[in-house]
This record gives sequence, structure tokens and C-alpha cells, in this order.
Amino acid sequence: MSRKGLGAILLILGLVLVVGGLVVMLVIVPGMKQWPEDVDTIRTYSGTMPVLLNPQNFEFLRDLEVDIQRHVRTEETDGEVALVSEAQLLETGGQPLQQVFKQYAIDRKTMLVTDEYPEEWATRDGFWPREGLVIGWPIDSEAEDYPGWSDDYRATVTLVYEGEEEHARSEMDTYKYTASSGPQPIAPEAVEQMGLPPALPADQLMGLIEQADLSPMVAQMLPSLLERLEGDTVPLQYYYEYEAEYWVEPQTGVLIDTTKHELRKVGLAPEVTEGSPLAALPEDQQANLRVPVFELTYTATDESVQDAKDDAQENIDRLNLYGTYLPIAAIVVGAVLALLGLLFAVRS
Repeated sequence: MSRKGLGAILLILGLVLVVGGLVVMLVIVPGMKQWPEDVDTIRTYSGTMPVLLNPQNFEFLRDLEVDIQRHVRTEETDGEVALVSEAQLLETGGQPLQQVFKQYAIDRKTMLVTDEYPEEWATRDGFWPREGLVIGWPIDSEAEDYPGWSDDYRATVTLVYEGEEEHARSEMDTYKYTASSGPQPIAPEAVEQMGLPPALPADQLMGLIEQADLSPMVAQMLPSLLERLEGDTVPLQYYYEYEAEYWVEPQTGVLIDTTKHELRKVGLAPEVTEGSPLAALPEDQQANLRVPVFELTYTATDESVQDAKDDAQENIDRLNLYGTYLPIAAIVVGAVLALLGLLFAVRS
């Protein structure tokens, strides 16, 4: 083969490598930065539950050691949209206490809930309109606040960016986010989903309220207030408050660790106390009428943190391999071959 022919081959091969490296870096890798089609992940948490009301028999369970399992999987994808399911199991001593199943339509790149999805998805169990982040953070998470979602409020909440932090248990550099809210009314749809009664007979309600920390004045006013109510049942209002911390590996968006405290209480609906002396009480005293029915504090297990770390590191390695090492190597080698080919062709 002549030097000119060899030069042409090297030039073509070099250009192919350069173009291929650029395509991988600029086209293929950005396409990899989205929610995968094959997610099937289980995360576990442990915690304590000071109180849980069984809505079936209205008996209180107290001071429980609990385990939580969160199973997330991709059910379907449709282009840049994914249908993702989340099954949560709360148990104590191997006995189930509560099971929740939800499904979300998310944008695979932004991780935000989207309203552009196949119509059939809206008929799935646990699927209803939502907004914001519901299942995790996006790849290349930003150092900024994000909108999150609360099923209790049926409204968005703010996931506040707190700064960069080395997460102690994983020893990874993370972004820390927090979210919190004081007592806010739980949406009626959420109350129904949790199987909680929207109203109770007055005598049964008194049995619940007697467990609250009532001031003598309120305890004296309450029976007379309930006696003058019309009908056999008393409308209720439920309240939810929480504090949460999240540690996210920003390059991959993997949630490394979570700690959260949740508290749900039940009290009289506003229309019950309207026009009564109770309505004139300060909020903190009215809050004393509310009885805790669900309190939970939990954090990710060591095993779950390690699994999340492994997932994050695997994704980091994959993104570095295809986003940096391979394309740069291809571009460098291609440039050298193209230059050699050009020299051979010119000097032949």
C-alpha cells in the first residue's frame, strides 16, 4: 500500500474516531442522564412510632419500633416520560401496620411530575394529579431550592437547599436539602385514602379528646359545645406537620439518606367551634384539642445508605467512562491518526 493510501485510511479513521467521540460526549451521554427504564430499587428505614391509631377499632398502639420498606420501580416509559410506582410498607416485628401504593408520571430528565402522559396511566391505582419532585432529584442536581409534593396537603412544598455537606455515614460529598411545615389541614382526599373517619359520634369523639392535654377551661367548655351540635356525628379536621432532611449525591441525583419526623393529629372541624368560646382561643390552645393519631420518626438504615452509595458510585463511574474517558481518548487518538494521515498524504 502506498503512503498516500495509508494516509487516506489513517485520516478517515482519525476523523471517524473524533466524530464518534464527540457524538458520545454530546449526544449519547446527555441521553443517558435521565430516569432509567429498568429501575427496581428497595430502600429500607428504621424508626420509632410513639403513637398509631387503628382506624378500624380506634385503639391506640404506642411506643413501637418500626421498619419501613420503600420499593420503587419503573412500570412503563413513553419517550421522555416514565410511569413510576412506589410501594411503602410500614411494619413492626414483622407485622404490617400500613401499606401505601402510589404511581407517578415524571419527566425522565427533570424528575418533575408531568401532565403529558398516556391517558391510560391516569386510571392506575395510586395515580392522581401532582406537581414538583415526588420520587427523587434529577441528575446534575442544582444548588437551589426545588418544589416537592405533599400528598397530605395535596399541594407543593419547598425542598430547601442548605449547602454542600460530607455525609458522615456514606463519606460522600452531597447536597443537603430540608423541608418542614407546622400543622396544616390534611386534604379530604388524603384523609379518605388513609381510611380515617371524616366524622365521629360525640361520645366516641370525647373518648379520643380525653386523651389530649386539655386545659381545665377547655375541658369544661367542650361537653356543652358537643351537646348543642345537631346530628349524631361531629365533623373532624386532621392536621399534618413534619420535618425532613435529605442528602443527595448531586452528579447522579441519588438520594443517599433521609431522616424525617411526621405527626398527624385530629381535632374538631372549624365549623364545629365557629361561634363558640373555643373559636376565640389562641391557636396554641385550640391545638391542645387535637389528638395525635400518627407519629413517626425514621432514618435510612446503614444497609440502605450503602446501597445508595453503591448506586451513585456506579452511575458516576458510568457517566465518567462514557462522558469523559472514552470520548476524550477517541478524540485524542483520532486527532493523532488524522494528523499522521494528513502528513502521509501530503508527503507522498
